[in-house]
Amino acid sequence: MSTILVLERNKIFRFFCGLFLFALGFFITIRWSELQRDLHGVKAGVTLEGYPVGRLLPEEVEEIVERMAAGYALQPRNAGFFAETGEIIPEKPGRGVEIGETVKRILTAAPGEKVSLVTYSIPAAVSQDYFRPVFQGDPSRRQVCLTINVAWGEEEIPKLLSILKAHGVKATFFFVGTWVEKFPELVRQIAKDGHEIANHGLYHGHPTKMSRDELKKLVLENDRLLAEVTGSKPPNIFAPPYGEFNELVLSVVGGLGFKTIMWTVDTVDWKLPAPEVIFKRVAEKTKPGAIILMHPTAPTVAALGKIIEFLKKEGYSFTTVSQIT
Repeated sequence: MSTILVLERNKIFRFFCGLFLFALGFFITIRWSELQRDLHGVKAGVTLEGYPVGRLLPEEVEEIVERMAAGYALQPRNAGFFAETGEIIPEKPGRGVEIGETVKRILTAAPGEKVSLVTYSIPAAVSQDYFRPVFQGDPSRRQVCLTINVAWGEEEIPKLLSILKAHGVKATFFFVGTWVEKFPELVRQIAKDGHEIANHGLYHGHPTKMSRDELKKLVLENDRLLAEVTGSKPPNIFAPPYGEFNELVLSVVGGLGFKTIMWTVDTVDWKLPAPEVIFKRVAEKTKPGAIILMHPTAPTVAALGKIIEFLKKEGYSFTTVSQIT
């Protein structure tokens, strides 16, 4: 047999050997893939929202769920308020998909089972309540909160803090920005003592006489100032100066994502009545969920300890505005 013929036969042999090995490898790969699907894939006939997902591997299922979730999800819509008409547009919750839980249910589904996306509701950041003034907290809970509006004076603050600390009570301090700029260390001390720091406006003007832009500045600039002084973002609650509000004020404040906080019990302590008068007003008007309005005055300091002791004996616990509302 000639050398050339032998070489040709060797070439043909090697070719068919290679072809055989390729086919064998391909067959093994296919069988391995089928084995993986048998062992780890979705059971035959399973569907997700009508889409067949039987025998898919976990990573393939996750990709499909993520794609479906992107089309199914809805962003929440905040409530709105038209100051011109007084109309409140209700909020709408959004919708999300629990991808991990949906994948888990698919992978553990029985043959032929119909699986639905596992969804959850996403609440709107601003509800209708943001466009209504808050006069009290939850009436079903025997809780009250002390609010101390601070726009002037600093002499009585240390005494107030000492009394609150002695009785283990945390209050909500609503600060005017011009006061904060004068006494930043006092604000930091109040925050350090664990009291709630909140927004009483950048300055003590009349909100009902302000434009939309001025109202935004009143709230947002003071919010920024309080965060800068204390190092923490204050809660989104706003006590309007003078307790003034109208539909424009509610529209602007609510649209910024803040609740307008009023009061249940007004001590009228800024008129400097006798401490006994302040105590009587609180004792007679307090009810579950009450927001009790005070200021840093000498008569308030004199009455505060007695007020706290009385309310505790009446079964009330103390909390802050953001917690009670």
